[in-house]
Amino acid sequence: MKSRFAMFVAGILVLVTVGGIEPAAAQENSSTKPAAIGSRVRSMIELGSVYANIYDIAITVVETVRGPEALERLKAADPGNPAPRAGMEYLLARVKFEMKGRVVNDNLTFSVGKSPLEWVALSEELSEYEPVQVKVPAPPLAGVVKSGGSTEGWVAFAVEAKDPKPVMVFDPDTGGATGRGRTLFFRLY
Repeated sequence: MKSRFAMFVAGILVLVTVGGIEPAAAQENSSTKPAAIGSRVRSMIELGSVYANIYDIAITVVETVRGPEALERLKAADPGNPAPRAGMEYLLARVKFEMKGRVVNDNLTFSVGKSPLEWVALSEELSEYEPVQVKVPAPPLAGVVKSGGSTEGWVAFAVEAKDPKPVMVFDPDTGGATGRGRTLFFRLY
């Protein structure tokens, strides 16, 4: 009887261990395994200067537009938007940012889109592209997100026309988080 029980417990442990591997692999997000367009990536950020509170965040790249169509949309948003430099092309990404506090009285806010280093494009070789200063189509990904809220909008990048697999990076520390947020990576292709 004891050996049957021991085998049952061992079998349960094996199932839990094997089952536990898959969710961890699905949540892996890195520069070599960026999230696909449409994938919702979850993380957390720490807000507050005296008493830090942890908020759960989720980011999704909803869609991307690249090349002539991106330039067309930028010109429609503001005819004064310049053409990209030679060898470069614009890439627009529509991004959804969600935030939720972990406890009922979490009521701090997070400013999205204020820092030019909050959303950065990297080349396929992970070299950082220079930020661009253009007026994006409405709505821009900018504003204050309250706990339980979300915002969605466009961000613009200039990437090499020959780069087949650019990646977008979100760095929570540049947007006002005081720590614990991890850098997230997203496909722009």
